[in-house]
Amino acid sequence: MRVLRRVAVFVVLPLVAVTVAGYSWYRLSDTGRDARYRDKLASYCRNLLPEAESAVFTGHSESGLGHEEHHAEREGLRWESCDVARLHLTIGEIADTVTATDSGTYTGASAGFLSRLRGDADELPIALGGGWEGYTDLRNTAVVMGCTNRQASVVVSATAERGLDDVDAAREVGRLVTATAIRAARHYGCDAKHGGPIPELAQPATESPTETARHSGSARDADGTCTGIPVQTVADTGEVNWTKQTGGTGNLPVEECALGKTAGLDEAAYWFQANYGPYAQRLRTAPDARNGYRTDADAGLSRNEAWATARCPGHTARTLFSVVATEYADPKAPFLKASLRAFAENAAERHGCTDLRLPH
Repeated sequence: MRVLRRVAVFVVLPLVAVTVAGYSWYRLSDTGRDARYRDKLASYCRNLLPEAESAVFTGHSESGLGHEEHHAEREGLRWESCDVARLHLTIGEIADTVTATDSGTYTGASAGFLSRLRGDADELPIALGGGWEGYTDLRNTAVVMGCTNRQASVVVSATAERGLDDVDAAREVGRLVTATAIRAARHYGCDAKHGGPIPELAQPATESPTETARHSGSARDADGTCTGIPVQTVADTGEVNWTKQTGGTGNLPVEECALGKTAGLDEAAYWFQANYGPYAQRLRTAPDARNGYRTDADAGLSRNEAWATARCPGHTARTLFSVVATEYADPKAPFLKASLRAFAENAAERHGCTDLRLPH
């Protein structure tokens, strides 16, 4: 019996030592920390998050992977939401027929997938480039991938809890978003073309005085996404004295142009937006809605805004072009219609859109 006990001691003690060493490696070492992080990722957010790109924000710490939600498929929409450190990610596949009301932006159903795609931001959109349909505004960073095997899109959007410091930080978020989008398309069975590495990003847009265009001898209109808009019409009335527009080169799901005035504070008088794919869908409202861009019309005009639609490559959902006059403007119908036409025609030409419908 003594022999057996000695053998047991010699067998058990090494096993205990190995177990303790393994546990210590897993819980205390840097390589063990990385292994725990990979283990957490495998069961977190449907395993859609890439290790390297997410670890930039979490430092391979499991605590950086916090809240997550899974939403089962419902009427052409299936999606996830999860946190990566102080980034809130929304990941989903949405059919081109889903609108804001269907997805719960106003009704509460599906927890409002489309309403999460873009929060408030201080900057205008900047193209991500690299062959992606994507943008950042230093708070929201997103890409859209149109599916070629069905009428749907995969969308990945990341919203920073606080605004990002600069375009270098936004580029890192862009890398996370694009890598996640590739995994999400594979997960959802969406055949989609993806881009490549994110290049250096353009700097945020700055205000350009309307006087600059006048003195430079260029057309009495703005350039870029504001091209063709009859800025001088509202500059001459004193409503605006600067323009501001979407920056960078590349394909964006959201493009903007702002006309404003510096009078103590810088305030925008007119906001122009072009929204493509799911970003257009998020703004379409039910036919019986009192306000908004109703799905039973392709264009419209009211006292303070005008909107138009077109068919653009990559999405069957109609693209939405709009101009909204803020409280700092004195809108006139002729200017709203003329400026919207110029903005929409310029955007449609850049994107190869057809069937542009404008308000009468």
